[in-house]
Amino acid sequence: MIKFSEIKIAQHSGFCTGVRRALDLAEKAVQREKGPVYTWGPLVHNPRVIADLKKKGIEPLSGLKGVPPGILVIRAHGAPPEVYAEARQRGFTILDGTCPSVQKCQKIAAALAQEGKDIVIVGKRGHPEVIGICGWSGDKAVVVENPTEGQELHFTNPVGVLAQTTQNENNFRKVVAVLKDKAPELEVYPTICGATRLRQEAALELAKEVDVMVVIGAHTSSNTMELVKLCRQTGVPVYHIETAAELCREWLQNKDRIGVIAGASTPDVTIEEVIRVMTDYQRPEGQNIEDMYASTLRTLQEGEIISGKVVRIDNDEVLVDIGYKSEGIIPLQELTDKPTSSPEDVVAVGDEINVYVMKVENSEGNPLLSKRKAEHEQAWIELAKAYETGIPIEGEVLQVVKGGLIIFVGLRAFLPASQVGLRYEPNLEKYVGQTLRVRVIELDRTRNKVIVSQKVVLEEELAEKRAALWEELAENQVRKGIVTKLTDFGVFVDLGGIEGLVHISELSWARVKHPSEVVQEGDEIEVMVLGVDRERERVSLGLKQVLPDPWEGVADKYPVGTVQEGIVTHIVSFGAFVQLEPGVEGLVHISQLANHRVAEASEVVQVGEKVKVKILDVNEKDRRISLSIKDVAEEKAEEEYTNYQGEEDTASGMKIGEVLGEILEEKEAEIAEDDEE
Repeated sequence: MIKFSEIKIAQHSGFCTGVRRALDLAEKAVQREKGPVYTWGPLVHNPRVIADLKKKGIEPLSGLKGVPPGILVIRAHGAPPEVYAEARQRGFTILDGTCPSVQKCQKIAAALAQEGKDIVIVGKRGHPEVIGICGWSGDKAVVVENPTEGQELHFTNPVGVLAQTTQNENNFRKVVAVLKDKAPELEVYPTICGATRLRQEAALELAKEVDVMVVIGAHTSSNTMELVKLCRQTGVPVYHIETAAELCREWLQNKDRIGVIAGASTPDVTIEEVIRVMTDYQRPEGQNIEDMYASTLRTLQEGEIISGKVVRIDNDEVLVDIGYKSEGIIPLQELTDKPTSSPEDVVAVGDEINVYVMKVENSEGNPLLSKRKAEHEQAWIELAKAYETGIPIEGEVLQVVKGGLIIFVGLRAFLPASQVGLRYEPNLEKYVGQTLRVRVIELDRTRNKVIVSQKVVLEEELAEKRAALWEELAENQVRKGIVTKLTDFGVFVDLGGIEGLVHISELSWARVKHPSEVVQEGDEIEVMVLGVDRERERVSLGLKQVLPDPWEGVADKYPVGTVQEGIVTHIVSFGAFVQLEPGVEGLVHISQLANHRVAEASEVVQVGEKVKVKILDVNEKDRRISLSIKDVAEEKAEEEYTNYQGEEDTASGMKIGEVLGEILEEKEAEIAEDDEE
């Protein structure tokens, strides 16, 4: 008698979804059709299953010539395109049971061939799946089984490399590493089936925990052989059997923990028989074979939420391993409430997700699941908590509807237009796709009603910012702000929750008629805090204080006694102001306007007129400059008079020098005549 304490059956053992689907297609075809039903090659690598199918009237074919037309089921391994063409030509009705993962490989191979690229398939040469993929490549693909074979290859064209779906991932990576140095350009497509990867991971994990591993599957099964290789890498004894009859008692001698895993072509009945034989050697007390096998499977109830792992993604559904006898199916419409065109936008193979059991088994024996409903259940719990506590939550705006927005907060909620912003929002379209922080203000699960508000969150945030800002504000601080409003007497600036006023006199060092000459609404500017009145909640600001002061060094720039040019800016009863540069003005007192008595400055100058002025005095401290227009005019007149005195007019209009010159010339002529005589 052999003593052992535990038999552990690995998860993901037995038929994969692709094999089960092909078998279902064939068996339903027999029940539904009157004509013969065939399969292209053996439907699975399992003699027992093939024998059972033959008893039901399902015959495997290796060729179509001379075969009466009927239903032809393409196995999960797929077939080359010429098989489809010949079958249609001979009048066969095709039921395509090709595994979606294999179909993906076929499409990639066809696309690469069409692009004129070289193709490498990492897989077992002569395997039906590999033969089919090669056919879709136009028989241009090169099959590589290991890195050593890859070393012998050389390419001049770009290369696309993909994997047989049951390929060992470690081997695939090693081959890819070798090929990177063999091709000018390498495109890698890791097309290993997600279910295969999970099965291999489960085999490795279990092999590390037990004293002996028994791998069940056909000796011709590629995926089963990979399981054997992987388990042996752990160093544990590994035995590969196809049926319970091959099991040896000696393998289990002195072994405490026994691990069992089955390949993708192994039916449940074979697994049960192997376990039954093992337990016959020594059945644990109080436990029968049915209990032991059933204990490895999860029991399901409609309406419960369970966890699972995504093992395959098709165009219209997702398959999830939930530890049940068959994978669960999530239809595309049960994935999410958000708009989506592809399941891959929502989940990826290997993802751990929560699902809601809508139906324990559909017509094909698969649990019908919903990720969307599982999220709804969790969302209602979280929304109820958020509603009770008042804690804000985040959600993505999905669309604009009449009266507001639809926002996703785990489920679809309504955000009224009046609750979107602090002020009326005329353009709600800009929010689509944005993530907003909102508060649940109404919740009624019986009516499936959720109403949220962003406005209350913004109001609270603004109040917090205002309170903090009032604490921080102090005179002489320089802060950034946004111009929110222009008035005749100044501009209002938002400092981040608190508005302050920049009086028109504080906008610029130069004289300003209207604030629009300096700033516009929406401008971001820096301002200085001139005063803070917390009781009245008023803040005085200055813009010119953060700008360069034009009065600095003005005495050096405009020395006393120099004449400068300026523009008359305004006229007063006691004189006129003249701008020497923006921000620097001087006064021409009425007494300095002209050398005659002036009743009003407008008799001499006009606003906007350019004038020349003399600098009489500069007082930088008091920002005063005294100017004179009269002095400039007097100096000009004196200069003109001096120039006039420098010229002497004669009766003939000749200058004195010219007269003396003529007299000298006449005297010289007289002397010359005397000498000649």
